[in-house]
Amino acid sequence: MFGIVSLLAEPYYSMVEQLWRELELDCGLEGIKVTPIPHFSWHVARAYDLESLRPVLQDIAAAAQPFHIRTTGLGLFSGPKPVVFINVVNTPEMLRLHKLVWERTRPYAHDISPFYAPQSWIPHITLAHNDLNWSVLSCAIQKLAYQTFDWEIQVSSISVISQAQDLVGEESLRYDFRNPAFPPAS
Repeated sequence: MFGIVSLLAEPYYSMVEQLWRELELDCGLEGIKVTPIPHFSWHVARAYDLESLRPVLQDIAAAAQPFHIRTTGLGLFSGPKPVVFINVVNTPEMLRLHKLVWERTRPYAHDISPFYAPQSWIPHITLAHNDLNWSVLSCAIQKLAYQTFDWEIQVSSISVISQAQDLVGEESLRYDFRNPAFPPAS
């Protein structure tokens, strides 16, 4: 799998890593180790044509300026493979950038995840996935439920995380935002 993401700025990057360590030690959750990079995703696909994607992401980053996101509370995607996450509050600025990423990168993506389409996208920071069952889900919720996640995080770049089969995900491309006039009015 591949994702077009924004990495979390410090100290939040380290705070999420610490939460992952605690969930592993206290609850036995290790599924996050597949992609151990604190981030939120703009777009996810099985694969991208990276050579064609490079100039597109460079253009997007050149047109964007750093901005802040806010988080609030925990969330849970239910289903056969539940996911525990920190909710990222959607803003008009984020929606404009997400729409731009979606439209400009789709031609270079293969087998796009429908959960990242504009009408479905729920921005979030994943805390646990892949190895959740009832007992460890209960442990994770008990561990996290009384913590506050009222964070304000600067977003200043866009990256691609790539994960070949059975390997740990890694950042393969990164572009810093540069334009003080973004986002343009709709």
